[in-house]
Amino acid sequence: MKSLQIAAIDHLPWLEYRHALSDGRVCIRIRTAVGEFDAITLRHADNYAEGEPFTRAEDTPMERMWRDESHEVWQAVFTPHDPRIVYAFVLYAGGVQLLHDADGTHAMPENPAWINGFHFAHAYPAQEKPQWARGCVGYQIFPDRFRRVDVPGEEAVEPWGSKRVANEYRFGGNLKGILEAVPYLAELGVGVVYMTPIFLSDTSHRYNTFDYYQIDPLLGTLEDLRALADALHERGIRIVLDGVFNHCGLGFAPFQDAMEKGKASPYYDWFFFGEQYPCGYMTFGEKWAYMPKLNMQNEACAEYFLDVGRYWLREAHVDGWRLDVSPEVYPEFWRQFRRAVKKTNPNAIMIAECWDDSREWCTIGDMFDGTMHYVLSGAIWKFFAEKRWSLAEFDAGVNRAMMLYPQEVQNSMWNFLSSHDTARMLTRCGGRTKAMRAAAFFQMTHPGVPVIYYGDELGMRGGPDPDCRRSMTWDRVEGNAMLACYKKLTKMRNASKTLREGTFMTWEVGTDGLYAYLRRTDEETLLCVLNTSEKRISRTMGLPETLAGQKTLCDRLTGKRLAVRGESITVALGAGEGAVIGMEEGRQK
Repeated sequence: MKSLQIAAIDHLPWLEYRHALSDGRVCIRIRTAVGEFDAITLRHADNYAEGEPFTRAEDTPMERMWRDESHEVWQAVFTPHDPRIVYAFVLYAGGVQLLHDADGTHAMPENPAWINGFHFAHAYPAQEKPQWARGCVGYQIFPDRFRRVDVPGEEAVEPWGSKRVANEYRFGGNLKGILEAVPYLAELGVGVVYMTPIFLSDTSHRYNTFDYYQIDPLLGTLEDLRALADALHERGIRIVLDGVFNHCGLGFAPFQDAMEKGKASPYYDWFFFGEQYPCGYMTFGEKWAYMPKLNMQNEACAEYFLDVGRYWLREAHVDGWRLDVSPEVYPEFWRQFRRAVKKTNPNAIMIAECWDDSREWCTIGDMFDGTMHYVLSGAIWKFFAEKRWSLAEFDAGVNRAMMLYPQEVQNSMWNFLSSHDTARMLTRCGGRTKAMRAAAFFQMTHPGVPVIYYGDELGMRGGPDPDCRRSMTWDRVEGNAMLACYKKLTKMRNASKTLREGTFMTWEVGTDGLYAYLRRTDEETLLCVLNTSEKRISRTMGLPETLAGQKTLCDRLTGKRLAVRGESITVALGAGEGAVIGMEEGRQK
């Protein structure tokens, strides 16, 4: 018998390993070495039942969910009799049976009462994420460059389409322009619009805010924002603002007062002053002296921004916040901000900007509902665009990302191909439209909120910031093949609860470039198949048990029927094409 890698077994009493779901069920996970165990069973019991709990324990089979190059994660989801449970893991490898409990991994004891289980008291159900945010399609707008209508003094702004895209140049995009584009966004299938900052500033990006209670006059007025929010809401679309609470602009009145009066200013401790800083105060990055860092440990400063958060939810009817540079802000402020936001609007969402593993910020549920999923984006860029990863490496990266968060957090993560901070996806792909379409297919069939960066759906190009912030190419809408592709994908996603909320599991990683994965709910299984190669692929592949045995299945993307032969199906896909295979509508199990 092979030697087992006991040290690779990992289970922590922490939320990515165990968590209560909003429907009263419990999810428990364990991580092991790849291919180490044939099966794992979760043994669980009521903690406060009479006698020793494990003498009356129940067994729930665990499912092998995700794997990377070295580890795999097993998961069990069940409804407990009592919200206070105790549990352990029974692991099977060949003829060996092991127990993993709070004492570690060891032989199964003869007496069940000797099992030292993990205790989990989930008396309070998980805080449910906003229902509307589960897997809906997002759209990011850089207001200055999206669309403009009735701009006063157009001689003061750049001509639309100008190549002068540096931050000091303004194009005059405004809220009225976004309002005019609402029918376009609705037809695209958008469920939530996220705008980068709209408050008073002297740059096009407005991340150096001067006044958090005033919309930049070049963008419009409070009435314009209310009109935009109302128009979006009428079409079932939510709107999210960008909150920059890590730093401000030089024109922020409290900062000017602190600079003028020094320690005599009541705002002095709102910032970090000191000779150790090149410009006398801490900034957002050493090279951005025009963005002084805020001190959210100061109670008065924190209260000011808590009120900002409440004000725009209340006065402009917006539906939440995307919070800039979140990991650099005092964590307790975010807890306070969440309470303030949810009290004002329980249905509002909070999304963090985090560029790496974000469990600290969104797993517990006391700060953010989700984050911008840069971990997943990095995997997408390395595989589809840069060709740095093989398909197997990409699948491992995707699975590592899935291992990080509870399912309800996964459904709220913002998955994007491009943003205002990154090069555009088509440029990353070197202009290869088939690679871009393949990436878009994966984005639209993966758990989370697929966020389209304005213009990506039209095939816009652009290098790193600020080149990625070119003006929207409205003259390229008619007959745009990329736009037609995006509309098909969003229509399919919006029609499918399974694509919006279901689990993810790799099905096949083909050496020919064919990539297949399952999206599942209790009611339905969908098989997503993507040709990631540069050649046409026609191949017969096995079906999951829930789809095998049918006479025909349907490709939800094209509507085509596909013949089933026993437990297999033949798929034929061109380069960059994908299919979503399931039972015909109305025939789901």
